[in-house]
Amino acid sequence: MRDSTVLPDLRILPTVALVPHEDCDPRRIERLSQRVLKEGRLKNPPIVAAIPETERFVVLDGANRSMAFESLGIPHIVAQVVSYGDPGVMLDTWYHVVSGMPLEAFEAALAEVDGMQLRPCSLNKARADLATHQAVAYIVCEQGVRNVCAPEGCEVGDLRLLNDIVGVYKGKADLFRASNDIWEKQVPYYPGITALVIFPQLRPADILEAARNGERIPSGITRHIIPNRALNINIPLDVLAADKSLENKQEWLQGWLMERMAANAIRYYAESTFSFDE
Repeated sequence: MRDSTVLPDLRILPTVALVPHEDCDPRRIERLSQRVLKEGRLKNPPIVAAIPETERFVVLDGANRSMAFESLGIPHIVAQVVSYGDPGVMLDTWYHVVSGMPLEAFEAALAEVDGMQLRPCSLNKARADLATHQAVAYIVCEQGVRNVCAPEGCEVGDLRLLNDIVGVYKGKADLFRASNDIWEKQVPYYPGITALVIFPQLRPADILEAARNGERIPSGITRHIIPNRALNINIPLDVLAADKSLENKQEWLQGWLMERMAANAIRYYAESTFSFDE
């Protein structure tokens, strides 16, 4: 059982110190920017982790929110700071359901990416090859399973290869997230399904290294599980946009937190939840 008296580590940070580790959606950033201005508050803080030996933080969840603040010129943002060493903080992988794109066009485009090869195999072999870094990814479709093999001279772990794969269907097909590679489980939910794209399990070191080097992982792949996540903090935008020092704003945040505690306004929910309004 988790200790409900251990509150999330909320800090006010310079917006420019937050570094995304994955691609952001410009259209969503624009929508979020307009929503933030309309609501006049930050509802949910992005989740960040310190990048060692720097004064920057990698955004584990909420990159579009932090980019919206940056696009609006708001100098500071409230973020929840975690560490990959914290109990319960885990990095998992989402898979992609590609829908509405002809399979022939999908596979032909993959084969044209810098000599990338598709090799038919069993599902068990595909899983094993991905786990042992013998394949970049694998594809599951109605016709069977295909390993995606790296072009000659390329390292399997090169993040550019993942971006190349996602670039084949991004913006050309409907894209959904999945947590398993079982074709029969996905088909009932996605009638126009083309294929499942299964990605390797990334490590925290991969995320930190990507942020440090300014690289981006395709959006919709990394899945961070964060215990004790802070929601509905509703921090006024005026506070974050004010022409005051970071120290002054941090003092304000501490006072706000004490007021919330005194008002018995903080609730801890241990149950797993489903959100129907994302």
